[in-house]
Amino acid sequence: MDEIPKIAKELLKNIEENKRNLLSRNADKKVINFYEINKPYGCFSNFSKHSITLQNKEWPTTEHYFQAQKFVGTVHEDEIRFASTPMNAARLGRDKNKPLRKDWEECKVNIMREAIVAKIEQHPNVKSILLSTGDCAIVEHTTNDSYWGDGGDGQGKNMLGNLLMNIRNNMENYEPEFFLPQWITFPDIHPFSIGWRMGIGETYLTYLWEWRMKQSPEALKEYDDYFTPPKIWADSKKMQEAMRNKSNEE
Repeated sequence: MDEIPKIAKELLKNIEENKRNLLSRNADKKVINFYEINKPYGCFSNFSKHSITLQNKEWPTTEHYFQAQKFVGTVHEDEIRFASTPMNAARLGRDKNKPLRKDWEECKVNIMREAIVAKIEQHPNVKSILLSTGDCAIVEHTTNDSYWGDGGDGQGKNMLGNLLMNIRNNMENYEPEFFLPQWITFPDIHPFSIGWRMGIGETYLTYLWEWRMKQSPEALKEYDDYFTPPKIWADSKKMQEAMRNKSNEE
């Protein structure tokens, strides 16, 4: 009787090992770059239109809050809070004629973290999108900033991306899993190959489907908009849809 549990444990162990091996394929592609708010994962930007409430005040964006904290307790704080756009808030906050608080360099990272946490906790859609990134690297990809961003060449500190990953990895219900689209994981398997209906290809699609079922609609939209299929996959999808429509008509 003891043999059955032993066999079952061995089987589960093999399944988990197989899953880990599949997750590790093309792991270097597990990178999510963001910057512009109108592009996939733009909700991670401080310019995204997600208001937050902090210090008993409402701030139009996390950028408004962050820039205003440079002058906390002065008239400039509310001047920035009421700025018409996050860009204007940033310009006001970077005005060298305004005297910065003396401890700014020491506290700025914690203030940014505070703003990000508020956005995540106060906007469930942003929270679900962040959780959906699993163990992906998150990078603010821009030539405009080599401290909060990557400098455009990957040499920057990427402090904003690092904060997002650190917060994500410590969130409740966080799972360090992320399944790349099948055309990235197995670029050599043709869309109509039998490899997707048996063996490792079929197994991967099963895992991918199970993973997608756990994600929110908002998270899936970001994922699908970011990982756009190559032409051969897009064409095959259109062909499959046409065949289904023809079958339904008959």
